[in-house]
Amino acid sequence: MALQFKRILAACALLCAAAGAAETLPVRGVYPAGSDAAASLGTIAVEPFGGVEGQQLGIAVADRLRAVTIDGAPYFRIVPSRAADEIDAVLQGTAGAEASRRESGTREKEVCVERNEDRDCIRKEKQEIPCWDQVVRLDATVRLVAIGGELIHAFDRSEEQAQRFCQGDDRPSTESLVRQLAARYADGLRGDLAPVQRSEQVRVMETRKGLSRDDGRAFREAVRLTKDDPAAACAAWSALEAANPDNAAVLFNRGLCAESSGELYEASDYYRRVIAGGEDTGYARQGAARIEGRWRANAQLESRHRP
Repeated sequence: MALQFKRILAACALLCAAAGAAETLPVRGVYPAGSDAAASLGTIAVEPFGGVEGQQLGIAVADRLRAVTIDGAPYFRIVPSRAADEIDAVLQGTAGAEASRRESGTREKEVCVERNEDRDCIRKEKQEIPCWDQVVRLDATVRLVAIGGELIHAFDRSEEQAQRFCQGDDRPSTESLVRQLAARYADGLRGDLAPVQRSEQVRVMETRKGLSRDDGRAFREAVRLTKDDPAAACAAWSALEAANPDNAAVLFNRGLCAESSGELYEASDYYRRVIAGGEDTGYARQGAARIEGRWRANAQLESRHRP
């Protein structure tokens, strides 16, 4: 059994190493908020939230929205509800929490079973002690309402957070679990209301299927170059396109090069050519979805500057 476990660990290590060694190109862009209407806002007033946990949630949400930045600049202006100047919308909400305890099996623990006359432990035994999960559920309702009274966005969610403890441990704090849930809720709401700017490493296609021997070698060298010289890698794939106009890997990598340099229309064209070819379309569909998202985000950003 121990030998089998070691083999599993070794296999996992090889897979992790392979994943870490995968060749990628950097992609940086702005991706859309879930709500176009919310993303067009400039100033949001946050009213005091109702309910027992409303204050905790209101603070978490206001802090999260205040921290949103695009190109280093704050995206929203977050003000108290009493501020009356140039407010676009009001954020209202209520939140409550329930705490409970449920059984969670046992844990082995060394327990003193014999002490000397000085009360020092002289013999210990391993015993199974009972454990429980401290469970907190947060029920929250938030509404983003325009100054004119129109509902812009509704966000309702019930979530649980559990922390295990055993006999002799300090019972987890309900307040701490509520804070974690409030932060998670605020993160979800942030994604609905504002675009997000992120950088990621997107994996190139490495298959040489359908290439001649010489082109395959050139393709492999291009993959290797992504580590140290992405521009040279992209130039190599560009040189391969004329002789391989329908090769999915060549076309996808050309598209990824274009996406990496911000040429979104060119990238979209390459991804759609791969999809139309019907082979190895998973990467290309993901790429096309990223491009569509970035176009939508661009429209959201532009809507904030329209009169």
